[in-house]
Amino acid sequence: MRVHAECYQCFIGQAIKSARLHKNDRYDLLKPVQSVVEVLHGIDIELPPPLISEDVYGAIRKALDINDPYREIKKKYNDIALSYQKLMEKEILNSDNPLLFSIRLALAGNIIDFGSQMGKFDLESTIEDTVHSPLDLTDFNRFVVEIEKAKNLVLLLDNAGEIVFDKILIETIKKLYPKINVSVIVRGGPIINDVTVEDAEYIGLDKVANVVDSGQVIPGFWPYTASFEAKKVFNSADVVISKGQGNFETLSEIDDTRVYFLFLVKCDVVAHYLGMKKLSKIFIKNDRKWEKQQV
Repeated sequence: MRVHAECYQCFIGQAIKSARLHKNDRYDLLKPVQSVVEVLHGIDIELPPPLISEDVYGAIRKALDINDPYREIKKKYNDIALSYQKLMEKEILNSDNPLLFSIRLALAGNIIDFGSQMGKFDLESTIEDTVHSPLDLTDFNRFVVEIEKAKNLVLLLDNAGEIVFDKILIETIKKLYPKINVSVIVRGGPIINDVTVEDAEYIGLDKVANVVDSGQVIPGFWPYTASFEAKKVFNSADVVISKGQGNFETLSEIDDTRVYFLFLVKCDVVAHYLGMKKLSKIFIKNDRKWEKQQV
């Protein structure tokens, strides 16, 4: 998915939100916004938004003189999500379809996002709605067929907080398919509230999967410029679960039918692109059949 006019508004909004986490002075709030406007003036509009984000958030960090503006928020939502872990594990054990339930749970966690145009979110109500209601667009049955034969599964992770639910999904898959090898790819450095190696280790994700950073400081995954190790892990996968909008925005530009996109639609641009409503629950194979949904 390529950049749209509305993405400019989102980038500038992120500069303001990031600044308000740490600054109050008028000049301090204006400085990152001005820096982002300068970056946007020269961008390649044919690129997916996450690839532009590298320069946008680099400018924000430099203007604020803070390497990880969302560090405390990430820890907060990791802790909040961890408080749900035992309850959700019990719910999965009692469910009729543990794999589907854990996929829905991971999907619910995707609401924890400070990079999209979402405003305030209610995690508890989102979990309740998502785990007990049908997916809006799904290739779950096709996924089951492929995961049963897979030797290597890779999850491309998205945000801190929701990674607790991703961890539960991984644990469920490994119980159902004990011979499968699972790796996760996280961001190569701090960007918005996206997951880094530090976040993954904080919630114990490294205890259930091989954790690799992408080598990229972007809120998505672009295999062409990923690190050698991330490319190796990604290319070895029989099945890939691509979590979140950012990963969808990048990988939807690439023909790779190993990939399944798992995310909530959280902005008008993606909603329009797919012909779906905001907060639609998506779990689809990257075989381009979803293009017919576009309007």
